[in-house]
Formats: sequence, C-alpha cells, structure tokens
Amino acid sequence: MKPIKPDAGRPHLLLVGAGHAHLHLIRHRERFGEAEVTLVDPGGFWYSGMASGLLGGRDAATEGRLDPARLAARYDVMPIRGRLASIDPQAKVAQLEDGRELDFSLLSLNLGSITPTPARSTPGPHVWSVKPFAQLAALRHCLEREFSLGLTPRMVVVGGGASGVEVACQLSELARRFNAHSDILLVTRGEQLLEGAPKGAVRWLMHHLSRLGITVKFGLNVFGHAQGGLTYTTQSVSWGEDSLQWLAADHVVYATGLVPPELVERLHLPLIPGRGLAVEDTLQSPGYPDIFAIGDCAALMQHMLPRLIIHDLQQTAVLLDNLEARLSGKPLRHYVPQQLAVTILDLGSKGLAIRGRRWWGGRLAVTLKRWLDRQVLRKYQA
Repeated sequence: MKPIKPDAGRPHLLLVGAGHAHLHLIRHRERFGEAEVTLVDPGGFWYSGMASGLLGGRDAATEGRLDPARLAARYDVMPIRGRLASIDPQAKVAQLEDGRELDFSLLSLNLGSITPTPARSTPGPHVWSVKPFAQLAALRHCLEREFSLGLTPRMVVVGGGASGVEVACQLSELARRFNAHSDILLVTRGEQLLEGAPKGAVRWLMHHLSRLGITVKFGLNVFGHAQGGLTYTTQSVSWGEDSLQWLAADHVVYATGLVPPELVERLHLPLIPGRGLAVEDTLQSPGYPDIFAIGDCAALMQHMLPRLIIHDLQQTAVLLDNLEARLSGKPLRHYVPQQLAVTILDLGSKGLAIRGRRWWGGRLAVTLKRWLDRQVLRKYQA
C-alpha cells in the first residue's frame, strides 16, 4: 500500500495517540503554522483523573470521555481512526494496523500505558485492571448488577500504590451507594502502602481504610488465578511445593503500576527496558531528532519520574515549544522536572494530598482534586 502523502511543499506533523499531550497540541494548532497536522486516534479519550469517580458511581461513564476526532476537526487537524502497527524511522513512514501508511516530517508518540495483568483462568474470578479505563466502566456495571441483587462479592485489589488505594476506596463507595455490604481486601507485596509517602499520611490512610472496612495484607505476591480465588506466595515462603497459597475472590482488580504498551518494542526506536521509549530532555528519540515521545510510553534518559499527570502536563508545554522550534529551525527547550509535585488521591468521601513531606487529608483535598480535574477536562470540551 502506498503511503498517504501530505500536501506537496508542506511539512507534516503526525500525532499518534490521543492522550493529554496531543489534545493540548491540537488546541494550539496555530503554533504549527502552515504545517499539515494529522491525529491518529485509536478511539475515544478517557480522562484518567476522573477514573475514580467513574468507578465509585459518582460520575457517569460519559463524564470524563470525549471524542478527539471532533476536537481535531474544530482546530483544522485531520483525524484518522486507527492504531499504529510499526514505524520506519529512516523512511519516516508510520504504518497502521489496517495497512495504511502515513508519511511524516515530524512524529509525536503519545501511546499511553497498560496495567500488567495475569491471564484469567476458567473457572476462576473475574479479572480487571485499572487500564484501559473501559475496564473500570465494565467493572462498575458488573458490580452494580450484583449489588442490586443483594449479593456480597468478594473483591481483592492488588497493588499498594495510589491507584490500588483509590480503587479499594471507590469499590467501598460504590457498595455504599447501593446500601450493600462490601467485602474488600487490598493486598500488596510491599511492607506499607504508598511507598515513600510521609509516615503520618500512611497512618491517616490506614485509619481511613479501617473505617471503610477495607482489610489490608502486606508481603503477598499474587501468582495467578484458580477456581474461586487467586494464588499467592509470601515473602517468607516464596518457593517450594508448599509456597503457593489460595485466597478467596470473586473479583480481582489489578492496580500494580503502569508499563508501556507492547507496541513500543516493535517501533525500531531506542528503548529503556521496562520503562518505555527512550527520550532526551528535549523529548526527542536519541538519534532521531524528528521523532518525539511523551507520556507513559516514554522514559526520560536523565530522570526516572513517577507516572503522574502533573509531569505529563509540564512536559506537554516543552513538547509544544519544541515541535514548533523544529519546524522553524529554532533552538529547542530542555525539560526540567518539578522537584515537588502534588498528588491528590480520591478516596470517595475524602481525599489525601501529598507534596514532598507535607500532606493533608479530608474533604477539602478531594474537593480540590475534583475541581482541578474538571478544569483540565473543560479545556478539551470547549
């Protein structure tokens, strides 16, 4: 199949993926002048900041979702529905899964991430992950049906980081909305929740979980699934014929961190194993100055940052400036990470905000988070 070529004489900026960064670029399309701009949209955008409200039943499934193609059309960006299959970085051609090929002068990759999840066994519990976000909508729908029938499903959340804590609390919130009893267990391989967080914040969180009736178990390595539950090992007995133990569960939700999609390994671009596409602090792929990457699919070579929305938003401003600079031949900016970023967990009725060694928990924190989330989403809906 012949490549789809841009208009003769016009540079072509190809945006692959419809995450936060590319939606921001679309809104500032005028910065790219006469260049032709194309968006490859895999289908819909879910704002990650509102995933908790979706699972907990506070927000409708459509609340944090929008159509990137409509936004693109509004700003004179050509939308193409499709998924990336491969890239020829030397020829500057991107191939989609349906065989279409797209030439580019500049390429920006915003491919997102996935949550590693062991395969489901049959028979066995329902298995879910925090990404893709459509899974959270399906989980909510399934639980609403069970709660409405008077059932008390046994729910296990795997992961002691921010996502795992939020998911456990939102499952409790969803049950509360149906006046249903909740049976929720949060398990982690670590020795505490929110590794690296202030001790006072962790104590406050443990008290909050206890008040919600959520049980926490530490030092568990989930191995797989079996009839009626999951299998695991402990730190003290991690091998041998007696090491595998069983835990009852009807639903298992994985919130064990985010990793780049498997696609990044097929793009013939430099990688940092386990972290994603390698990028310099200009967000360029080393050796390929016309290829940029951002978000969860990318890994800065000079820094190792947690996958937080705040870092994506800060990098997006640099990406916008550098794509414009690359088109005009001007010097590029270097991204300098913010030393202290605020993280706010949505725990249902309360929130927990952490910035460095400072923290506060309560209703004000979650109110602030929801206000900030809606401000971000409103930019793309306007």
